[in-house]
Amino acid sequence: MNHARLNKRNRARFHNPDVSILSMNCIGGVLAHDLGIRFNSPTVNLYMRAEDYIRFCENLPYYLSLREMLPCTDPAMIGERTYPVAYLGDLVLYLVHYASVEEANRKWQERKTRLHMDNLVILATDRDGMTEELKERFEKLPYRKVLFTKQPDPTHPDSIYIPGYETEESLGLVTDPAGCLGKRVIDQFDWVGFLNGDRDRKKQG
Repeated sequence: MNHARLNKRNRARFHNPDVSILSMNCIGGVLAHDLGIRFNSPTVNLYMRAEDYIRFCENLPYYLSLREMLPCTDPAMIGERTYPVAYLGDLVLYLVHYASVEEANRKWQERKTRLHMDNLVILATDRDGMTEELKERFEKLPYRKVLFTKQPDPTHPDSIYIPGYETEESLGLVTDPAGCLGKRVIDQFDWVGFLNGDRDRKKQG
């Protein structure tokens, strides 16, 4: 119930329903769902490792032009995962919340047609192989963007520090619950204001 009340408050503040959220992992889909808006991006219910995600964002027209995902059958890539893994060109997509590559490809092709390049935001975290070199490349992306990090990172202006993971290798899942008030880890950041396009991206109180 507390989370439902928080969603209601966030929806009342939100005024940019056409925003497209390109996300390195499931963050974008979770936020869009909580706001009650359509998925205007193909990067829903899946994740990419940091290097693939940055390359994807650097070459959006090319990767969005591709029409077919191919199943990955490499045991070294699949490991103990019980969900499908696919290739999109030279990208590896981990299809966490899909039953098949075919289902994921159908949704990808459908949702990419909704992408608003003039109303696009990029979300990434310091998980899954994010390096200093990749952070530099992230900073050069010509989009409105945020990189969530476990430590303050003043050398990268688009980084947002999320406290609580300082002794960990990287951030955890920032959409996980963080307390009894319905808030989650990511709610330390004014993500509603960011998606609205507000210039002030400071943390919420």
